[in-house]
Amino acid sequence: MVLPTIKFVTPGQPLANGLIDGVDVSRIQLTEDREASPETSEATTLFPKITGKVDELVDNYNHRFPDSPSTVIKLTGTVKLHGTHADIVIDSDNTVRLQSRNRLSLDIEHDNYNVAAILLPLKNEALELRDRCKERFLKLNPGIEIEEKHPVILAGEWIGPGVQKKVAIASLPKRCFVLLSVSINNKWQRDEDYADIHNESVGIYSISRGGFYHEVLDIKDLDTCKEKLLAHTLDVETECPFAKSFGFSGLGEGIVWKAEYPLSQDSRFWLKTKGPEHRHTHTDKLKKAEMNKSGAERAKIFAEAAVTEMRLEQAWDYLGEMGFKRDKSGTQAFNNWLVKDVDVEERKVIAEMCIDKAAVKKAIGIIGRNWYFKRLGEL
Repeated sequence: MVLPTIKFVTPGQPLANGLIDGVDVSRIQLTEDREASPETSEATTLFPKITGKVDELVDNYNHRFPDSPSTVIKLTGTVKLHGTHADIVIDSDNTVRLQSRNRLSLDIEHDNYNVAAILLPLKNEALELRDRCKERFLKLNPGIEIEEKHPVILAGEWIGPGVQKKVAIASLPKRCFVLLSVSINNKWQRDEDYADIHNESVGIYSISRGGFYHEVLDIKDLDTCKEKLLAHTLDVETECPFAKSFGFSGLGEGIVWKAEYPLSQDSRFWLKTKGPEHRHTHTDKLKKAEMNKSGAERAKIFAEAAVTEMRLEQAWDYLGEMGFKRDKSGTQAFNNWLVKDVDVEERKVIAEMCIDKAAVKKAIGIIGRNWYFKRLGEL
C-alpha cells in the first residue's frame, strides 16, 4: 500500500567496590563539566546528539559569540518523530551504507527494525536522491565545490507499525523512511532548501510534510521563549502534524529546532523539545527543598527525576540496535548507556546542584538494574 502524497507547504542494594547486584558502576566513566558543548573532534558520520536544554544552546551561542551585541536567535522547527534513527550514507564512489544512531553499519544480518532489509535494495533510488541534493547545493552555493572526501548523508527516521508504540505514526500502514537533514561537505544544510527532495513512491518521505515552525529565542527573556516553544510542542504532542498529513490522528513527540542558517550547520545550535509523554528527564522540576538532602539522598532524588520511563525504553532499544543479548548478560551494557546518557544531557544540572558523580552513578545503576530485570521477567 502506498501512503498518500501531499505537497509539503524497584530496589536493589549497593554492594562493595561500586557493585550493584553484579553491575559494576565504577567502570562507567563520566566526562568533565563544561560551560558549552565541546566541538566534535572525532571524524564520524553518526548523527549528532541534540540537546534538550534551552540553556545549553544559549551557552553554546555565548561561547561562540562572546562579544555579539545580538541577543536574539531565530529558530526553525520540524516535527520530531518517535521512531528509530537511520541514515543513508553515500560516498563519492557511489557506495551506499546504512547506519543507525550508534552503529556505523547496518545490513541484513545486523539490522534494526528491518530498515536495512527495506532500504538496501533501493540503492538506485538513494543515488538519485543524493544527486538531487548535490544539484540543489551547487545551485544554492555558486562557486563552492562539493568535496568528494565527505559522504553525502541523508539523515532520517525509520517509522511505522511496530517501531514505537503510543504515537500516531505507529498507525501508518507500512514502515517508511523520513528524510530529516542533509549533510554535504561535512555540514548540515538548511532543511527548507531540500524540503521537496523525496521519493514517496518507494516509501522515502520528507519531514516537511509536517510543516515548519518559526520562533525567536531572546536570551534576555528565556522564560517567555521557553513558554512559546512549549506551546508549539504541546500542540504537536496533542496532534502529530506529520501523521495527520496521511490522515491519521493522535499523539506526536515534539519538535527539533535549529538556529538560523548558517549557524544550523553546527548541531550544537540544535534543540529538541518534547511533550510530557516523551520527556527523558524531569530534573527541571526538582525543588530546592528536595535537594537540601545529604549527598547520597540528593543523588537518589536527582537520578529518579533524570531516569524516566522514556530514557529506560531508549536504553532497551539501544541493546537491540547494537546486537546485545537482552538477558542478564546485557545488564552492564544497559546501565553503561543509561549513565552516559544522563551525563551528557544533565551535565550542567549535575554541576549546578553539586551532585556527587559517584553517588549518582550508583543511584542510576540501581534504577536501571531493577527496571531491566523487571523487563526481562515480562518477556
